[in-house]
Amino acid sequence: MKRLFIAILAAFALVPATADAAVTRFVQAYDSPSFRTVWWPDTLPAQVGDTVTWRLTQPGNANAAVHDIWLVAPGTTGSGTRLGASYEVPTASAVVDTTGIYQFYCSIHGGLTPGGMNGVISVGTTDPGPPVDPGKPWETGEEPPDPNALVNDTTAPTVFEEGDNIPPTLDLLKATPTDKGARARVEVEEPVVVTVRLKKGKKIVATKRVTVEEPGKLNINVNLPKRLQTKAARYRLQVWATDGVDLDSPISAAWIDFKP
Repeated sequence: MKRLFIAILAAFALVPATADAAVTRFVQAYDSPSFRTVWWPDTLPAQVGDTVTWRLTQPGNANAAVHDIWLVAPGTTGSGTRLGASYEVPTASAVVDTTGIYQFYCSIHGGLTPGGMNGVISVGTTDPGPPVDPGKPWETGEEPPDPNALVNDTTAPTVFEEGDNIPPTLDLLKATPTDKGARARVEVEEPVVVTVRLKKGKKIVATKRVTVEEPGKLNINVNLPKRLQTKAARYRLQVWATDGVDLDSPISAAWIDFKP
């Protein structure tokens, strides 16, 4: 009997204590001095049962913008679950209890679109190692290693409109080439600043900003630099709206085939 008892104890000792190994892992929202808006890190390994906490605010960062956080669980579709926003709480957390790839994103800055403010959590059954504190990269001068990060065209809001915590909406109705660049026909529902830009690959080649005082439809022309107006090329047109408290609408985009 004593020998059997020892064997049972030995068997229990071999069982991995995965539940006890659960830890909290952190992700920091970051608006860099070079106007890149990213999560730091944007790729995070984790173990089933770990808690992931997103730090949404950036105390002391003059470049900080407003961010929210959404989480899409493995094997699910749609927009996912909204966990919070920087104008509501300083941090938001979730337990990753399923193996696979979780996606997370800020709906204000590009969402899950390529180049948007998004990232992934790879969740497995084994411990990937101790948590790494992302720190405060705006104080250390570090830059996130993500050359495709979305440009942050906003700065920290100084005055909030009372009760306004909803990003504006913008509909891109039509995108057409012109003899000098492109035209975006858009519709907005409130006073905003509309930004239109043209990209070739990862490079931004032209940007136009227009202040819109009344809701409605309007055309916005964005001209290429003169050196590019004589060359046929395909450009990516991107357009979004920014309201009075620096909340951005999701980016709308279309391809433009420019022919001089």
